[in-house]
Amino acid sequence: MSVSVFFSNKNIQIVVGKCNGRSIHVDRLIEAPMPDNAILNGVVIEGGDDAISAKLKEIWNANNLKGAAELIINSPQFMANRMTIPVLGSIAKSTAYIDKQTASEEFGRFSDPLKGWYLLGKGNDKNAQVVVTEIAERTAIETYIKIFSKAGITLNSVHDGVSLATEMLGTCIGSTTSIYMIRDAQNLVTILYEKGKYYYNSTRRIFQEPGTPEFTSEIKSTISGIRQFANSQRITSAITDVYFAGISNDDVGQLYRALKESDPDITVHATAAPSHIRFGKFDDKLSSFIYPVAGLCIPSTGFGVLKAIRNNSEDYARRKDLITKSIPLLILSAVLLIVVIFLGLVSVRQNIRLRELEKYNSDPDVYEAVSEYDALVTEAGLIGEKQGGANLLEDTLATYPVPDISVNNAILEAAKAEKVNVEFNAYDSSSGIFAITASSGDVENINKFIARLLGMDIFENVDYTGYEWNEGDLTWSIKVTTTLVAGDAREE
Repeated sequence: MSVSVFFSNKNIQIVVGKCNGRSIHVDRLIEAPMPDNAILNGVVIEGGDDAISAKLKEIWNANNLKGAAELIINSPQFMANRMTIPVLGSIAKSTAYIDKQTASEEFGRFSDPLKGWYLLGKGNDKNAQVVVTEIAERTAIETYIKIFSKAGITLNSVHDGVSLATEMLGTCIGSTTSIYMIRDAQNLVTILYEKGKYYYNSTRRIFQEPGTPEFTSEIKSTISGIRQFANSQRITSAITDVYFAGISNDDVGQLYRALKESDPDITVHATAAPSHIRFGKFDDKLSSFIYPVAGLCIPSTGFGVLKAIRNNSEDYARRKDLITKSIPLLILSAVLLIVVIFLGLVSVRQNIRLRELEKYNSDPDVYEAVSEYDALVTEAGLIGEKQGGANLLEDTLATYPVPDISVNNAILEAAKAEKVNVEFNAYDSSSGIFAITASSGDVENINKFIARLLGMDIFENVDYTGYEWNEGDLTWSIKVTTTLVAGDAREE
């Protein structure tokens, strides 16, 4: 049996069961409230780790749970993407290849990223394979290790919940072109499948409660946005089905009636477990436990971020450094012996050649020809430098992301509308990354401010880190990193 643990903002969900290929058997379901002020938007708040550890220990003892745990999270401190790579024959070679393909500087919001991956299956080409890469902030993984260690629980792995759920739900929708929406508190994950195969997913904040007209309006707006995205990607298959998880059947019925009026060709479904997902003594709970149920099917092939952090410990680094330094010294000694012998032979030959060159260089005709050649080479080099500089300047200016007063005003107006104070920290002209700090006495104001930034077309990307409590002025603050749209993109 496997023990899958999912941390949401409101609850700790635990599923005990097993996975065999596509077949999933759920033996036990456990749910308990998350301690207050412990996690916010998937980020453990300072001091919240002790409360979560105590709660986990209480749950483990009350339910007599055994074995290591697989932790499933959805957090801005954890990022997952699909990638197609060559079949390289070993985990070590695949890990090295993926590490080269995912440069650390691409992840602006991670100060110390850890890289992991797991295998999904074969690619379209027999020599290719599809993997999910996972990038995590080191301090976040260290926090999770500390939480489980203090509770006396062995942590076996840490994975992104959306990626695992995407694979599991793909087995539930057949070959339709569908949208799957999963609500977890104020987070809404939307997954697009084309003819039963994953195509795209996104996560957004929602501010309305299910059952209200405003919530229905948000759902309709999200579906409309996905349709526009599908059209822009030239997906010819019409979206025929929409599935909902994380909301009640009554709320799904209300959405069905609302969508039937505006989108009569779309069939609306509540989440129901197919025959290969079985609940032992429970009614069908897949809608409420999607992420921890998906966590029962952890891929066995790969190199997880938990293993990455263990392999990067100080002891491992020292051992690796010692081995790394010893091998070159042995090789160098052998090479030096060969070089000494070789240089002795070369020295004799070079002395003979040197005398011939001295005689050649003393020839007046040769000296005059060399002087003329050197002058021509110098002139050609100066012309090449000027032309190269002009070309580089032209290429740089074509896509140079420039912040101006309109960008500052847009940020300040969004902050003013949500009663948030902002501080402009830094701007990197090489990447277009604009760093600010947002603060407010009300965390929800900051969430709405970030939502406004996400809706602006001047930013290609908006990332944010964990919240911090400021005792001095009794406010919450968060670091926000925005990436300006490049010059070419703005013109288009």
